[in-house]
Amino acid sequence: MRTRLKDVAERVNLSPALVSGVLNGKANVWASEETRARVFQAASELNYQPSNAARALSHGRTDTVALVYRRLSGTVYRLAYTGLVDTFSEQLQGRSYDLLVKNFATQEEVLESLRKLARAHTCDAVILWGREADTEAQGELLDSLNVRFLVKGRHEVRHPNWYQIDFDHEGMMKKALDHVVELGHRRIAFLGFPHNEGYVQCLRQGFVDAHAALLGERPNPRLMAACEDELESNSRAIEAMLTLPQDQRPTGFVIGSGNYAWHALESCLARRGEVLTLNPDGFAAAGIASYYFTLTFGEALAYQGIEIDNLAHETSRGLLDAVLRGTHGERIVRFLPDLTFAPTLGLNPAKGTPELVLSLTNVGHVHHRTKMSGHRSQ
Repeated sequence: MRTRLKDVAERVNLSPALVSGVLNGKANVWASEETRARVFQAASELNYQPSNAARALSHGRTDTVALVYRRLSGTVYRLAYTGLVDTFSEQLQGRSYDLLVKNFATQEEVLESLRKLARAHTCDAVILWGREADTEAQGELLDSLNVRFLVKGRHEVRHPNWYQIDFDHEGMMKKALDHVVELGHRRIAFLGFPHNEGYVQCLRQGFVDAHAALLGERPNPRLMAACEDELESNSRAIEAMLTLPQDQRPTGFVIGSGNYAWHALESCLARRGEVLTLNPDGFAAAGIASYYFTLTFGEALAYQGIEIDNLAHETSRGLLDAVLRGTHGERIVRFLPDLTFAPTLGLNPAKGTPELVLSLTNVGHVHHRTKMSGHRSQ
């Protein structure tokens, strides 16, 4: 059973108000050195720890920050959130704050937890992380409850006064397109998601604007794909592009979605005996990739999934301090990660007719198998 302030007061035969004043160092409470020593000794012997609510009432703060999110299925998400917890724990410990982590299976559970945090004054601020559709409703609730919070997402249009951070999606697409154009490509396709979330729209619009600025025209609508994060729909979209007349067929690709777009692209190219390359000739690609990403055949530059940890570090540089202190500094931060060489197996499709087979194992890894016609392993 948790030791109460009343238990400490009874041990030393003093009033709870006096014991509270001594333990919290209140200047308007007088007690002899002997009495103070007895109070602290009793508190130590009884392992008394003031509750967050009590500390909040006494000091006006709890020295605790809560990271709250809705659990999403898949190893990629679990790995991402493990990195977030480690990063925020490290950053907050350096500021003498504790991190309280709360995650739930449903949005309803998240919202109820936020209400409880607000009622109990459990923390000084909340970090909201997850999908924009979830975090917007969560942020609106905390806003109505006057709880300080920081949110990941592109909420600047509807909520410009929120403390928020996310990637510079427009800048990411421009940098990826810059790379492909520098390799000499002019017919460049975009592979994105079909969702209406803010970041998805920013990725698409970022590509469109960069295409107009760099190539002097808007992209060909036939080279703009919006596919779910699965292999089949991406393969269909890419095949449709690669079967266009040669003067319309794309030789460059910018990925604004995930790993399945990359795998579908490599598979479609491999069936034609082609690979992604960093040379001016052939096919090139650059863009977003998630955890466990590895090219099978070629070479390309990608924004690696580990960049989510860098985003958390960027959050801690000043935005988190502004939230905790309630200052009116910069509220919207956008992080532009680096394009780096993607890991590759470096297989050669020219040795046979490869058929890329993707299988997701029970631990979420992506495995590659190639079937080579007329080729026998030695």
